[in-house]
Amino acid sequence: MSLYLWFGLMLVVSVLWLIWFLYRPLKTNALDLETSNIALGRQRQKELEQDLQGNLIDEQVFEQAKDEIAQTLSVEITQTNSAVNTSGQSVSIGLIVLIVAFLSGASVLIYQALSADSIVTAQAQEAPTLEQSIVKIKQRVAEQPDDAKAWRMLGLASFEMDDIKASLAAYEQAYQLDGNNVELLVEYASTLAIAQDNQFTGRVSTLVREALEIDPNEPNALNLAGWIAVGAQQLDLAQKLWQRTHALLPEGSAEKAALQQRLFELSQILTETIETPGVSIGDASEQHQVRIEITLSERLHQAQYQNHYLMVYVKAAQGRPMPIAIQKIKLKNFKGVVILTDENSVMPSKTLSQSAKVLAVVRLSQSGAAMRQTDDIEVVSQVIDIKDNPTVKLKL
Repeated sequence: MSLYLWFGLMLVVSVLWLIWFLYRPLKTNALDLETSNIALGRQRQKELEQDLQGNLIDEQVFEQAKDEIAQTLSVEITQTNSAVNTSGQSVSIGLIVLIVAFLSGASVLIYQALSADSIVTAQAQEAPTLEQSIVKIKQRVAEQPDDAKAWRMLGLASFEMDDIKASLAAYEQAYQLDGNNVELLVEYASTLAIAQDNQFTGRVSTLVREALEIDPNEPNALNLAGWIAVGAQQLDLAQKLWQRTHALLPEGSAEKAALQQRLFELSQILTETIETPGVSIGDASEQHQVRIEITLSERLHQAQYQNHYLMVYVKAAQGRPMPIAIQKIKLKNFKGVVILTDENSVMPSKTLSQSAKVLAVVRLSQSGAAMRQTDDIEVVSQVIDIKDNPTVKLKL
C-alpha cells in the first residue's frame, strides 16, 4: 500500500512542476509585450512635444495627435492582452491536459509492467527442498566451521529428515561453539532424549540443567526438567516445574492446553497416593501380571515397519488415560508376547498390582512418542481384572 502511495505522490509532484513550467513563460511574455506598447506610446508623445517646441506644429495639431496616440495605445494594449490570453489558454491548458494524461497513462502502464515482471520472477524462484537446504548448510559449515548457527540449523534439518545420528553430531558441534545458547541446549537435549527412547537421563539432564542456569524461566527447559523429575520418581517436583511452565506459555496455545491436561492427570495420581499410601514392589503381599499375546498382520512384517515402536501398556478402564504399566520395544525385537508386571509400573506409588479393572492397549508408532499420533496403529482389549492375572490376545 505504501508503494502505491509513493508512486501517486511522485506523479502529482511531477504534474504540478510541468504545469508551472509551461504556464510561467506564457504569462511573462504577455507582460513584456504590454510594457513595450506603453514605452512606444511614450516615445511618440515625446516626439510630438519636441515638434511643438520647435514650432513645427501648432497647439491644436499637438492635442489632436496626442489624442490619436492615446487611442491607438489603448487599442493595441487591448488587442495584445486578448491575443496573448487566447493563445495562452489554447496552448497552455490544452497542451498541459494532453501531456498530463499521457504521462499518467504511461507511468501506470510502466509500473504495472515492472510489477508483473517482479511477480513472475518471484514465482519462478521456488523454495528449496529440505535435502537441498541440507546440502547448502553442509557447504556453509565446510567453508565456515566456526559458524555455530549453521551447525545448529544442520542439526535441526537432519532431525527433520529423521537422521538422528547426524542431528546429534551437528548439535554437538554447535554446542562446542555456542554452549551458552539456551535454545540450542534445549534442542540438543530433546533430540538426545529421543535417541534414548525418550529416556530423560544422563547427558539430557546435564544439558537441561545448563539451560536453566542461564535462563531459569525458559519454558521448554522447564518442561524437559519436569520429565526428568518424573523419571526420577519425584512427582511433586515435576508438578511444580510444569506449573511454572504452564504460567509462562502463551494463552490459547496448544502446548498450554496439553500441559494443562498433563497437570490434571498428575494431580490425580498425587491425590490417590495421599489417600491410599503406596506399597513398594518389594512389600506387596501379592504381585500380579498381565500377559499380552500379539499377532501382527502380514503387512507389519515388511521391512519398512521394523524400526517402528511397539507400545504395550495397560490403563484404567475409567478415569485418566495415563498408562499404569508399559513396555516400549522396537518391532524388530518383538518376540510375540509381552508380560507386564509391577516392574513396568510408571509410578512406584501406583503399581500394576494395586489396580483393578484395566484395558490392555497395543500401539504401533513410528516416532515412539508418548502421545498418540495420527498415523499410529492401535488396538484395545476388553475390560480385564488385574487380580485374575489375565492373558490377553490382540491382533494388530
